[in-house]
Amino acid sequence: MKSAVSQISPEYLNQLDALLSPQATLRGTKRAPQARTAAFLDESRQAGAALAAALGQAQTADDRSRAEVQLLAAAAADLAVADALTSGPETAFRGQEDASALIRTALIDPDALLRPTIRRAHYRGADKDLLAAIYQTLNSIQENAIETTADTITAALTMNMAVLRDAARLAGLDVKQALEDLGAEEAVIFVIEAWQKMGALIGEDNVEKIQDSVGEAIEKLREKTAVASYVERFLDIENIYKEGRALVQHYDGPDKDLARLTPQILALEGSFAGRNKLVAALVRLLSLAKLAKVLRTPPWGPLIVASAYLLLIGYELYSAHDHVDSDRYPFFDRVAGVRTLLVDALVEN
Repeated sequence: MKSAVSQISPEYLNQLDALLSPQATLRGTKRAPQARTAAFLDESRQAGAALAAALGQAQTADDRSRAEVQLLAAAAADLAVADALTSGPETAFRGQEDASALIRTALIDPDALLRPTIRRAHYRGADKDLLAAIYQTLNSIQENAIETTADTITAALTMNMAVLRDAARLAGLDVKQALEDLGAEEAVIFVIEAWQKMGALIGEDNVEKIQDSVGEAIEKLREKTAVASYVERFLDIENIYKEGRALVQHYDGPDKDLARLTPQILALEGSFAGRNKLVAALVRLLSLAKLAKVLRTPPWGPLIVASAYLLLIGYELYSAHDHVDSDRYPFFDRVAGVRTLLVDALVEN
């Protein structure tokens, strides 16, 4: 099987660069040729299918992580193009420079977004270093999850609550019919492409389950303090840390086994941090794209946008949980989480 990185063709990157460069004007008197957006759409669909297949067929956590990062970036690229198509020439690229750079890095070098951002502590003993890594990693994942989940819920709640309830049942969307009803405008096509990539990230078998779960919770989570409490209960990092500390304190094997675990735990911090950056970028780009008139037109426009928000919230939460304890939700098991690594390494079989 080809690596995830090779699923991104040079032509895809060239087309994306052409559409998102500050010199490109996609709307107004100097509208980019339709052939250019059509060519990128074809490349985007091919990349999405290839990355979804790579994610499904990946044999290692590293390969799954690379495919996920690239799928997130490809979805963000679709939304960036949609935003450029619906923005005026004077605003099309305002504030997108950082997002474009992040998207390109994630597409061509996903490993760059999977590296730990926490500096390893100076050696104080294998057990203390490991405990510090566990504490820092668990708290970093929780803080990122709270911030991004709160931002996504805030953006989602700008929409009608009835639309959000209906969006939770959008797993079986007839894309062809939606495009016919919406008039198949270019911007809408790219938003739907991004939506489909988000579904591939979740996994087709998981979409309905996760959207229902998020849809039920979102009405109760209007304040950031409520979101924080919800995420803290959902991740349960306090008990994971307590269990991990007990395992480390009672372990009487060689220090090298503890020392070997420290970089593995820290790697999980980077793994989630990279995903979180891309989810946050997706939320910002979706909030811009949804301002287009066609995406405010019922029923499909608001439903697709609302469904995308639910998918992003669900992905953020379940990916965070996967990184702290990958055994509790086996349907979303992409990496070996903190608790899983500790139990597998320190508990005698």
